[in-house]
Amino acid sequence: MRVVNPTVRCLAAVLLLLLGLPAWSAAQVRISEVLAAPASDWNGDGEVDYKNDEWVEIENIGPQPAGLDGLYLKDATGDTYHYGFSGVLQPGEVLLVTGSMAVEWQAVNGAGSSGLSLNNGGDTLELWRDVAEPRVLEVLDHLPIPSHAGGSDRALGRHPQNGEWVLFDGLNPYAGELLPPSTGCLPSPGTPNVCETVPLDEATWGLLKSFHLDLPPR
Repeated sequence: MRVVNPTVRCLAAVLLLLLGLPAWSAAQVRISEVLAAPASDWNGDGEVDYKNDEWVEIENIGPQPAGLDGLYLKDATGDTYHYGFSGVLQPGEVLLVTGSMAVEWQAVNGAGSSGLSLNNGGDTLELWRDVAEPRVLEVLDHLPIPSHAGGSDRALGRHPQNGEWVLFDGLNPYAGELLPPSTGCLPSPGTPNVCETVPLDEATWGLLKSFHLDLPPR
């Protein structure tokens, strides 16, 4: 195992501060909200389009600015990135990516024209870090999107009070009992999630584990 000298690590951090560069912390950036089945003009171009009006939102939950170069969105079924980030995300800030933004990025980077490619019937969205020097390839966040979260204008997002995944389904309320549960709150693309209700639905461990794939066995 390679041991990094604490003095060297401290000097590197000081150098980053002196240069005005954001210190990287992979745990800072995560997916915060997703809408897979648009029935409204979410990208503001005057038209409703199943591909261009899909959207994904990421957030910086850390205390430092986070550099976004080398971060990409993709689904779990293919090897092609759907969108690549750049720039810096400040603490507490969110960043919205629409399907039309993904199409534009793909055209510039020779990556097709599929947009975000969110499957309404169920999908898994992943946030990757892919850096060449030094070589880093890792999944920063992954989100299973169950089919009931793919209803028209129904977003899947983190609840602002506890960070748990819930439905922001005020435009198309979900009346079933599957997880994640309904809140009746509205989607909020491009702004921090807001929701005054806290779902009280009880669920078996099996149901919870079917959604949160990284839960340990019990």
